[in-house]
Amino acid sequence: MAAAPKILVIDDDKTFTTMAASLLHAAGYRTVVAFDAMQGFMFAGREAPALVLLDLSMPAGGGMQLLDKLRHSSKTQNVPVIIVTATAARGLEAEVKAKGAAAVVIKPVDPKALVELVKQVLEHHADDRQP
Repeated sequence: MAAAPKILVIDDDKTFTTMAASLLHAAGYRTVVAFDAMQGFMFAGREAPALVLLDLSMPAGGGMQLLDKLRHSSKTQNVPVIIVTATAARGLEAEVKAKGAAAVVIKPVDPKALVELVKQVLEHHADDRQP
């Protein structure tokens, strides 16, 4: 039996990371949590996640810069990234999708919708990888 997909949650908001990790674990996923962009990039390379949940506003480098780094690293360039942010700026979704993000979720998140989105993105990513 294959191991459950691993989700890397990168956010400096400990309340959100605890909630997201608990929800994802309950849905059958393994989780790893990072609390800033530097730690997130290190974990992304080391942990080989199936998907990344990434906040945009964090210490040690912002999420937008981290998204760029993830897209340009050979270890993480194909890992889907869902942006989770409190910023609902006009044009944000188009900007992060142009940089390679799979989706954008605005906080506060609906727990069931977040788990469903993770499932959908992973399924879509798996379909894209089929020969």
